[in-house]
Amino acid sequence: MFAVFLSLVPVALIGALLRAFLPGAEEARVGLNRLVLYAFLPALVFRTVMTCPMDRTFVLVPLTAALTALVMVALGVAAFHFLPLPGATRGALILAAAFGNVTYLGLPLLQGLYPTEGLATATVAVLFEVTTSTLNLTLGAMIAIGYGTGQKITFALTAREALRLPPLWALAVALVWRATGLPCPDFLLAGAGVMAAAVSGMMILSLGMALRFRATPLLALILPVAALKLLVSPWVASVITGPIGLTGLERDLAVLEAAMPSQLLSFVLATRFKLDEATLSAVIFGNTLLALVTLPLVRTWLLG
Repeated sequence: MFAVFLSLVPVALIGALLRAFLPGAEEARVGLNRLVLYAFLPALVFRTVMTCPMDRTFVLVPLTAALTALVMVALGVAAFHFLPLPGATRGALILAAAFGNVTYLGLPLLQGLYPTEGLATATVAVLFEVTTSTLNLTLGAMIAIGYGTGQKITFALTAREALRLPPLWALAVALVWRATGLPCPDFLLAGAGVMAAAVSGMMILSLGMALRFRATPLLALILPVAALKLLVSPWVASVITGPIGLTGLERDLAVLEAAMPSQLLSFVLATRFKLDEATLSAVIFGNTLLALVTLPLVRTWLLG
């Protein structure tokens, strides 16, 4: 695990150096994220869904991701809603505790840990990503609106947020294509494979450019959020996988995905709906660093 982290550190460090010294680095990061979101990640989703077996995993992994996120939202509300803090801060903490960075960090980490299980790691990561990001852009948006701007929550608003996620479009295209029974041309799969291979490096580079520390009087909140996201969340996922029947490698991959630190997409919602960005950025930065300690512990627990 530590060796895999070390292999990712230089790429993230290059991103951090670019942010520090490259003029217009923030605009470059936004552009890179758009490329990943609108082109490279959909290519990964399309290729993975077109080539993976349509078995129980295709249902059980999203079910694990959804149920885990819902439980973590409930625990986040229970932990932070009644604290004597501004609503914008409480909403930011709930998002940070509930939704994980399952592709920008999760995908390259799983690929490094299981280098011979490329299809399985990509499948679990893609299914977790589609489920987690969809929930964050719907349920997470409702939370952000309720604690932030306080504007009226409508189905149209939350549906619009979810439909802005291009990987969902790629998932829909791939599912419809497979339902027709028509073969996918080799050149199309090969092209999608070329783009998919670039996703991990681009994601870690963007992660290094995005993480930033902002001093805030609420720095102590990093620890309870990290405890929920990095330790309680994988335990919840492990409990869920038993009754629903997710076992073996896919179960271990799903639990590791549940142990990932807070999702960067939550920061986008915080900006859009006026949550506490300073505290959220410090919390994401802090629990991403703490994941260097907790993820090896989670994997050791799984192997034990």
